[in-house]
Amino acid sequence: MSKELTKLKKDTWDWCSKYVRLKYADRNGYVACYTCGRVMYWQSGNQMQAGHGFSGRGNSILFELKIIRPQCYSCNICEHGNYDVFKIKLEKEYGFKFMQKMLKQKNTIKQFTIRELTKKRNYFKKKVEELLKSK
Repeated sequence: MSKELTKLKKDTWDWCSKYVRLKYADRNGYVACYTCGRVMYWQSGNQMQAGHGFSGRGNSILFELKIIRPQCYSCNICEHGNYDVFKIKLEKEYGFKFMQKMLKQKNTIKQFTIRELTKKRNYFKKKVEELLKSK
């Protein structure tokens, strides 16, 4: 992957993470960790993050919003995603068939283009700006 593509992918993920954390935050900017319930400000340094419901996430599910939720650093990093709790909650929300679809999709190889990532980054950036105005 080129340096430009790598940098754009990281920037896109940063905006996606901001969007997810802000989307689930209350009107005062506080958000609960999806897996343990710990509440903190949506933009609390590295303490509140956006985690995936599946380990080994690749490009094919990297920006799949249905499986990305706010997660505290402890659950996302120290507990390696706290996947047992994460998966149970996701399955309750979306059902078994959805989970199977995501497992299959997770193993699909996906290469992003600069155009795709730029479009995704701009989408997440716009959504963050909209949410910041409304909260």
